[in-house]
Amino acid sequence: LVYRGRFMVTAPHLVRPRPRLANWLSSFLLLAPSRALVAVRPFIHAVQHHPLRQRSSAAAAADGAGAQLVWLTGAEDLRLSDHGGFEAASAAGAVVPVFVLDPAVHLSYPPPRLRRLHRALSSLEAALSEEYGVTLVVRRGGASAVLPQVAQECGATACHVVADDVEAPMRVSQRAACAALADSGVALRRWDGALRSDTPWSGGAAASLPPTFPEYASAARACTLVAAAGAPKALTPLEPCPTSKGLGAFSSRLGAVSEPSRRCCSTFSSTA
Repeated sequence: LVYRGRFMVTAPHLVRPRPRLANWLSSFLLLAPSRALVAVRPFIHAVQHHPLRQRSSAAAAADGAGAQLVWLTGAEDLRLSDHGGFEAASAAGAVVPVFVLDPAVHLSYPPPRLRRLHRALSSLEAALSEEYGVTLVVRRGGASAVLPQVAQECGATACHVVADDVEAPMRVSQRAACAALADSGVALRRWDGALRSDTPWSGGAAASLPPTFPEYASAARACTLVAAAGAPKALTPLEPCPTSKGLGAFSSRLGAVSEPSRRCCSTFSSTA
């Protein structure tokens, strides 16, 4: 018999015969920890060198070894076609689309705009799930605090963000969130959905704007019109995906916003 790694002799007539498998199991369980590790090492080696595991590791290395956040701000980026963020993220790795419901930004909208926002988000959420099997991650709070947390949860190495919005509240939120992401080590990938990318006033050069609208229109018509791109052919979902409550809670509260008044919108903001 084997007891605590030592061989012990006993009388054969005092030992009840047991099946061979039972003898092997009892011997295995009584082995010293070091010898037990030696016994299971071939199994560990087989799992680590399984073809599927090797292929997934190689794919992760080729993809840049990190998930790709696509921050959907709600500022002209709630779509799949002609979306520079989705297009670039689909070629870099697993895609994690994120929408952050910021009370200081989105809940200040008037009710009609808030309803349009909800319809656009619902349509995009359904399209991502049905066409690509990708989950739209919905969080609530300040984008500068939420996005670095989501990036840490999914191990994201890059975040794709649309260019700064023309409205001050969203523009301030974008710049603060981009600074927070950069401080946490996440690379920023900005994209622009402008129809004409070679305008003299692109890049925020306000001094290059023509002084009158006829001159502006003439200069704009002279610029090259960028053809719209289609939707990505494929998006790789991240497994496991960061937790998200979806638009369920947002939809239930949005149903109460029926009167186009600031009072209803402020009530919705206080209960969200």
